[in-house]
Amino acid sequence: KKGVKDMADMVRRFCNTFLVEGVFLLVIGMLLLVLPQVSTMALGLVISVALIIGGIYKFISSVIRRDEIEKSWLSAMIALLMIVTGVYLTIRPLFSLFVLTMAVGLYFVLEGVNSMIMAFEGKGVLKHWWVGIFAGLAQFALAFIILFGLPGTALYTIGILIGVSMLLSGIALISVYTGAGCPRMMEA
Repeated sequence: KKGVKDMADMVRRFCNTFLVEGVFLLVIGMLLLVLPQVSTMALGLVISVALIIGGIYKFISSVIRRDEIEKSWLSAMIALLMIVTGVYLTIRPLFSLFVLTMAVGLYFVLEGVNSMIMAFEGKGVLKHWWVGIFAGLAQFALAFIILFGLPGTALYTIGILIGVSMLLSGIALISVYTGAGCPRMMEA
């Protein structure tokens, strides 16, 4: 009971932040859905830059700590591999999107298998065990669309998935604001 009261107090204290964050995520999610190619390319670029920066840091760290680290040359080699990979993916962004999209497709295959297994294992225990079958079939359908649509799906899949996620998060936060009986922003 105390946890529910604490949650209710927290929601009332931060009502307007739920609304502002919810509207922000809703708008960004809609933009990502309208421009999925742009958002997908931006994510690929962020990953490339992260590899380059992480590789530079790792390389400098392995050189500075070469006396303390056994086989620091291995750490330096990994760092160089990260840098080279980041540069390559920056120069060839479609390749990184292809790999990311393939990983997402394989993720849906594995999640589909997991959902089906859980459904059949829960058949004698769960009243709505069949929902897992439905979820698994939907996940397999997504995997099929993504994987068999390659290389074309690489241009928009990641952007659409992130857009949908942000859109749903925005809706959830706005529903917290509206469902908690928060005062309107102008009244607060």
